[in-house]
Amino acid sequence: MDPIIFGLVVVLAMNLFIFPIAYRLQTDKLTDITYSLSFATIAVYGFVAALGTTSVAKMILASLIIIWALRLGTFLLNRVTRMGKDDRFDKIRTNPMRFLRFFLIQATAAWVISLPFLYKLLDQPGEKAGFADISILEWIGFAIAIIGLIIETIADNQKMAFKDQKGNAQKLYKEGLFKTIRYPNYTGEILFWIGIFMACLPVISGLRWLTVTSPLIIIALLVFLTGIPPIEKSRKKKFGDNPEYQKYVNNTSMLIPGIY
Repeated sequence: MDPIIFGLVVVLAMNLFIFPIAYRLQTDKLTDITYSLSFATIAVYGFVAALGTTSVAKMILASLIIIWALRLGTFLLNRVTRMGKDDRFDKIRTNPMRFLRFFLIQATAAWVISLPFLYKLLDQPGEKAGFADISILEWIGFAIAIIGLIIETIADNQKMAFKDQKGNAQKLYKEGLFKTIRYPNYTGEILFWIGIFMACLPVISGLRWLTVTSPLIIIALLVFLTGIPPIEKSRKKKFGDNPEYQKYVNNTSMLIPGIY
């Protein structure tokens, strides 16, 4: 079987293993963390599949994906544990087919987004390459990804620390990184995936250019679909008549200071 397709099989198997546990326990604590672990699973598979590889660039790439996945998974698990449940799953967690479909779609989406770094990890199995063999483009990509990861981590931690303070659960956080832009965590997430794609560009050619959908999917989800739009709608409903909120919106950008 083609190793790229086998990567899909691997991540589907992992999600199918978690699904019956989540359904039996009727818990939301395994949904988002399984999404994050899907990327870690693909990264580990890609690195191990290229048996004998000692490429430093691939080690850095796989490590970044695993660190991102563990960081995000831990954060999401902590959040849903505090919340008790995730309201998004109220209509599907009790329906086995709909719940299963969620896990299958989640696994497939993770695989599609992972294609650039999967191609990179599986390229030239057995190669031995040190720091000197890392291209300028790869270094730039790694740097952007690390900056994005740092921004995302700081933003999530700042907001969670604020929400943890008594009486702040329903308040809007607008300090720290959120003082300049309203969604610094999403800015970090977008930067991370742009950086990962850039680091993979040395192996991208021909039809592989279709994998540019990886960062584009992340951008589309966060900017136009499941990220910013529902949050903006919820905030307008909750704080829309508040002059302080209106001032905050007028004085901040959504993702890029002074631009967007």
